[in-house]
Amino acid sequence: MTRILLDASAMVPLELPRDQWRARALQLIDGLRRAGPFSFVTTNWTLYEGLALTRRHSWEASASLFEHITGTARVVPVSAEVEAEAVRRFLGWRDKGASVVDHANLLVALEWKCEAVFSFDDDFAPLARMSGLRLVR
Repeated sequence: MTRILLDASAMVPLELPRDQWRARALQLIDGLRRAGPFSFVTTNWTLYEGLALTRRHSWEASASLFEHITGTARVVPVSAEVEAEAVRRFLGWRDKGASVVDHANLLVALEWKCEAVFSFDDDFAPLARMSGLRLVR
C-alpha cells in the first residue's frame, strides 16, 4: 500500500466546500483511488494546523475535519527527536520559506516511508524534491 503524507494545505480543502483547492483535491483523491490502495499519514502538528484553519470558518468544520482525519489517516505524534531536527533544519534553511512544521512533516514522511506528499503549499515543493518524494498537487 502506498503511503502519502497529507499536508494541511490539502487537508483543509477536503472539509471546506468553498476552498480554492477543493475541486483539485477531490480530483486528485479520485485519481489516487483508481491507481491502487493508499493511506494517508499526517502529523499531530499538521492536524492542529488544519483545525485552526477550519475553525476560522466554523466550529462545525473544525470538528468535522478532526473526525474525518482521525478516522481515515494515521496521525503521527511529532517526537522530541523529530522536533529538534526540524528546528535545526529550519534554522539552516536560510533562503526558503519552509516552516518548522514542513520540516517535521518531511522527516515523518521519510520515517514512515511515504512515497509522496499531498500538498498545495509551494514552500513544501523544494523539500519534497530534495528528499525524492513525489509531490501530489
